[in-house]
Amino acid sequence: MIVPTSTPRSSQAGLTMIEILVAVLVLAVGLLGVAGLQALSLRNATSVHFDQQAQSYADDIINRIMANRDAATSGDYAATPPTSEPSTNCSTETCGASQTATWDLWQWNEALTSDVGAPPQAVGNVDWNNATGEYTISITWDAANLGATYVAPTCTAADNTSAGCYFTAYRVR
Repeated sequence: MIVPTSTPRSSQAGLTMIEILVAVLVLAVGLLGVAGLQALSLRNATSVHFDQQAQSYADDIINRIMANRDAATSGDYAATPPTSEPSTNCSTETCGASQTATWDLWQWNEALTSDVGAPPQAVGNVDWNNATGEYTISITWDAANLGATYVAPTCTAADNTSAGCYFTAYRVR
Protein backbone atom coordinates (compact mmCIF):
# COMPACT_ATOMS: atom_id res chain seq x y z
CA MET A 1 0.00 0.00 0.00
CA ILE A 2 1.28 3.29 -0.99
CA VAL A 3 0.68 6.06 1.44
CA PRO A 4 0.43 9.42 -0.15
CA THR A 5 2.82 11.85 1.38
CA SER A 6 1.54 15.23 2.08
CA THR A 7 3.73 18.19 1.34
CA PRO A 8 4.07 20.54 4.23
CA ARG A 9 2.39 23.85 3.67
CA SER A 10 4.55 26.89 3.68
CA SER A 11 4.05 28.97 6.76
CA GLN A 12 3.94 32.15 4.64
CA ALA A 13 2.11 32.45 1.35
CA GLY A 14 2.38 36.23 0.81
CA LEU A 15 2.84 39.64 2.43
CA THR A 16 1.02 40.40 5.60
CA MET A 17 -0.97 43.52 6.18
CA ILE A 18 1.60 44.79 8.70
CA GLU A 19 4.43 44.49 6.19
CA ILE A 20 2.42 46.43 3.61
CA LEU A 21 1.58 49.18 6.11
CA VAL A 22 5.26 49.53 7.12
CA ALA A 23 6.28 49.78 3.46
CA VAL A 24 3.65 52.47 2.83
CA LEU A 25 4.81 54.37 5.94
CA VAL A 26 8.45 54.32 4.79
CA LEU A 27 7.42 55.48 1.33
CA ALA A 28 5.26 58.30 2.79
CA VAL A 29 8.10 59.57 5.00
CA GLY A 30 10.42 59.57 1.99
CA LEU A 31 7.92 61.49 -0.15
CA LEU A 32 7.39 64.06 2.62
CA GLY A 33 11.15 64.56 2.78
CA VAL A 34 11.32 65.12 -0.97
CA ALA A 35 8.42 67.60 -0.80
CA GLY A 36 10.17 69.49 2.02
CA LEU A 37 13.39 69.71 0.01
CA GLN A 38 11.43 70.95 -3.01
CA ALA A 39 9.79 73.71 -0.95
CA LEU A 40 13.16 74.74 0.52
CA SER A 41 14.72 74.79 -2.94
CA LEU A 42 11.91 76.96 -4.31
CA ARG A 43 12.16 79.40 -1.38
CA ASN A 44 15.93 79.74 -1.83
CA ALA A 45 15.61 80.17 -5.60
CA THR A 46 13.08 82.97 -5.06
CA SER A 47 15.38 84.66 -2.56
CA VAL A 48 18.32 84.50 -4.95
CA HIS A 49 16.17 85.85 -7.78
CA PHE A 50 15.16 88.91 -5.74
CA ASP A 51 18.77 89.47 -4.63
CA GLN A 52 19.84 89.47 -8.28
CA GLN A 53 17.00 91.80 -9.25
CA ALA A 54 17.96 94.25 -6.50
CA GLN A 55 21.56 94.21 -7.73
CA SER A 56 20.35 94.87 -11.27
CA TYR A 57 18.25 97.86 -10.13
CA ALA A 58 21.19 99.23 -8.13
CA ASP A 59 23.40 98.89 -11.21
CA ASP A 60 20.76 100.73 -13.23
CA ILE A 61 20.76 103.82 -10.99
CA ILE A 62 24.57 103.77 -10.77
CA ASN A 63 24.76 103.77 -14.57
CA ARG A 64 22.34 106.69 -14.69
CA ILE A 65 24.45 108.57 -12.13
CA MET A 66 27.63 107.90 -14.14
CA ALA A 67 25.97 109.16 -17.33
CA ASN A 68 24.97 112.49 -15.73
CA ARG A 69 28.22 113.63 -14.13
CA ASP A 70 27.15 117.27 -13.55
CA ALA A 71 24.15 116.21 -11.45
CA ALA A 72 26.13 113.39 -9.85
CA THR A 73 28.89 115.62 -8.49
CA SER A 74 26.37 118.03 -6.99
CA GLY A 75 24.40 115.28 -5.21
CA ASP A 76 21.22 115.71 -7.29
CA TYR A 77 20.52 111.97 -7.22
CA ALA A 78 20.25 111.96 -3.43
CA ALA A 79 16.55 112.69 -3.33
CA THR A 80 13.44 110.74 -2.60
CA PRO A 81 12.43 109.23 -5.92
CA PRO A 82 9.30 110.96 -7.22
CA THR A 83 6.20 108.79 -7.25
CA SER A 84 4.55 110.70 -10.08
CA GLU A 85 5.97 111.54 -13.49
CA PRO A 86 7.94 114.79 -13.49
CA SER A 87 6.42 117.63 -15.51
CA THR A 88 9.38 117.65 -17.91
CA ASN A 89 9.59 114.45 -19.94
CA CYS A 90 13.30 114.01 -20.56
CA SER A 91 12.61 111.27 -23.11
CA THR A 92 11.02 113.78 -25.50
CA GLU A 93 12.31 117.15 -24.25
CA THR A 94 15.72 118.64 -23.61
CA CYS A 95 16.53 118.58 -19.91
CA GLY A 96 19.24 120.05 -17.75
CA ALA A 97 21.39 117.92 -15.45
CA SER A 98 19.12 118.37 -12.42
CA GLN A 99 15.95 117.66 -14.40
CA THR A 100 17.57 114.55 -15.86
CA ALA A 101 18.43 113.36 -12.33
CA THR A 102 14.79 113.77 -11.27
CA TRP A 103 13.64 111.97 -14.42
CA ASP A 104 16.14 109.14 -13.84
CA LEU A 105 15.04 108.71 -10.23
CA TRP A 106 11.39 108.56 -11.29
CA GLN A 107 12.07 105.97 -14.02
CA TRP A 108 14.20 103.92 -11.63
CA ASN A 109 11.52 103.98 -8.93
CA GLU A 110 8.81 103.05 -11.42
CA ALA A 111 10.80 100.04 -12.59
CA LEU A 112 11.70 99.02 -9.04
CA THR A 113 8.11 99.12 -7.83
CA SER A 114 6.15 97.91 -10.85
CA ASP A 115 8.26 95.69 -13.14
CA VAL A 116 7.25 92.06 -13.43
CA GLY A 117 9.75 90.03 -11.42
CA ALA A 118 10.81 92.98 -9.25
CA PRO A 119 11.17 92.27 -5.54
CA PRO A 120 7.81 92.57 -3.73
CA GLN A 121 7.11 95.96 -2.11
CA ALA A 122 10.59 97.16 -3.05
CA VAL A 123 11.77 100.53 -1.74
CA GLY A 124 14.87 102.19 -3.13
CA ASN A 125 16.91 104.89 -1.45
CA VAL A 126 19.84 106.94 -2.78
CA ASP A 127 21.99 108.97 -0.37
CA TRP A 128 24.92 111.31 -1.03
CA ASN A 129 27.96 111.93 1.15
CA ASN A 130 29.49 115.18 -0.09
CA ALA A 131 32.64 114.75 2.01
CA THR A 132 33.59 111.46 0.33
CA GLY A 133 31.84 112.06 -3.01
CA GLU A 134 30.00 108.80 -2.55
CA TYR A 135 26.46 107.66 -3.28
CA THR A 136 24.97 104.81 -1.26
CA ILE A 137 22.13 102.86 -2.78
CA SER A 138 19.92 100.64 -0.66
CA ILE A 139 17.02 98.53 -1.79
CA THR A 140 14.72 96.72 0.62
CA TRP A 141 11.83 94.38 -0.09
CA ASP A 142 9.36 92.09 1.62
CA ALA A 143 11.52 88.94 1.79
CA ALA A 144 9.38 87.41 4.56
CA ASN A 145 6.19 87.84 2.50
CA LEU A 146 4.44 89.82 5.24
CA GLY A 147 2.09 91.52 2.79
CA ALA A 148 0.17 94.53 4.10
CA THR A 149 1.99 94.50 7.45
CA TYR A 150 5.42 94.95 5.82
CA VAL A 151 7.34 98.07 6.78
CA ALA A 152 10.56 98.75 4.86
CA PRO A 153 13.53 98.57 7.24
CA THR A 154 16.74 100.52 6.96
CA CYS A 155 19.43 98.84 4.93
CA THR A 156 23.05 99.74 5.52
CA ALA A 157 26.45 98.18 4.93
CA ALA A 158 26.18 96.63 8.42
CA ASP A 159 23.02 94.62 7.64
CA ASN A 160 23.59 93.98 3.94
CA THR A 161 23.40 90.24 4.50
CA SER A 162 19.86 90.43 5.90
CA ALA A 163 17.10 88.95 3.76
CA GLY A 164 15.34 91.68 1.81
CA CYS A 165 18.26 94.13 1.95
CA TYR A 166 20.71 95.10 -0.80
CA PHE A 167 23.26 97.85 -0.18
CA THR A 168 26.03 99.20 -2.36
CA ALA A 169 28.13 102.35 -2.69
CA TYR A 170 29.45 104.26 -5.67
CA ARG A 171 32.16 106.91 -5.47
CA VAL A 172 31.92 109.62 -8.13
CA ARG A 173 35.35 110.26 -9.66
